[in-house]
Amino acid sequence: MGTISNQIGYSMLKKHKLRFGAVATLALAGLAFGTVSASADPTPAGTFKPIVGVGSDTTQDVGNGLGTVVAAIGSYDAQGSATIKVSATGPTFNRPNGSTSGVQALSASANAGGNRTFPAAGGVSIAGEVDFARSSSGPSSAFVGTDLTFIPFARDAVSYAVNSASDFPRDIALGSAAQDAIVPAPFTLRNIYRCAVTTYNDLEFTPVTIRPLIPQAGSGTRSFWLQALGLNEAQVAGCASDLGGTIQEHDGSLIRGAGDIVPFSVAQFLSQSNYASLPTAVNERRGVIDLGKIAGAKPIRLTANGNELNAAFPVNRLVYNVVESSRLAEPAIASTFVGSTSSVCAAASTIRAYGFGTIGAACGSTTAKQAFRY
Repeated sequence: MGTISNQIGYSMLKKHKLRFGAVATLALAGLAFGTVSASADPTPAGTFKPIVGVGSDTTQDVGNGLGTVVAAIGSYDAQGSATIKVSATGPTFNRPNGSTSGVQALSASANAGGNRTFPAAGGVSIAGEVDFARSSSGPSSAFVGTDLTFIPFARDAVSYAVNSASDFPRDIALGSAAQDAIVPAPFTLRNIYRCAVTTYNDLEFTPVTIRPLIPQAGSGTRSFWLQALGLNEAQVAGCASDLGGTIQEHDGSLIRGAGDIVPFSVAQFLSQSNYASLPTAVNERRGVIDLGKIAGAKPIRLTANGNELNAAFPVNRLVYNVVESSRLAEPAIASTFVGSTSSVCAAASTIRAYGFGTIGAACGSTTAKQAFRY
């Protein structure tokens, strides 16, 4: 067993060296040729990049955009074909969908012996196949350890989306647990998502039943939204629904009813609205929705450069690229992700083009840690 494990470990190391040997060449090619044609997964099919990332829907588009200026990055969307193949000699495995799934895939990839497999990959070993995970949420306190480093690179905000044709209130307070005993229950987002408030009156004073929706399990936006409301899964069970896992985050196409409400990334809303002018393909899937204010704060502000995310919006978060901590010193990983002068952090105009806010000196920090998650 020791011999087999060592052979696998050597193969993975060799594969990483082959990948990273091309990094400098690809980076120079990106600088020489500028923006590449619109794409989602690396194109054409069969194109493999040295630094492979999977996971979050929220940051998939900016991840693809960063791949046009940091050409070593190969970012695979959260949705698309059922399976992906990310290296010439590696296996085909199920596409990771969401932050949790991406972190699990990275964790499985980091195990050189291949004894742990990505849970949704059908038992396929993906050792050495994934270099970073996109995550729209920070490290979880449930996984204590330092195996993984969550490297922030941008700021997002999260508001709620409602059907544009509805009379659903467009300015709602966040609410807090301190208000839970108040009767009648205040009209707050917290109370909507714990079903203490179940209706609103339309302009004709007719009660409309509210249907609180949340993204699919494993979504970083789902966990972040519940955390922002001071709620957990048990408190919203039987109230908020992902409609059997069919509510994909930042997809407004299912927001059809007058009482529908769902959390929505402001950066994704802006990215989808800018889809025609971006260097990579962005799936415009907002449907017909409006983003609401929270306690009077607008999620989007109008600037001299056009519409931008309101960095002062009360519900905001850092978004991350997650790497194995033991690889932080590898030249390709360090130059791409680590520190405010890294290639990703230097791509501020690309980050803003996809709707996110830049974070200055905080970009590239390596202080946020978590154990592997299988």
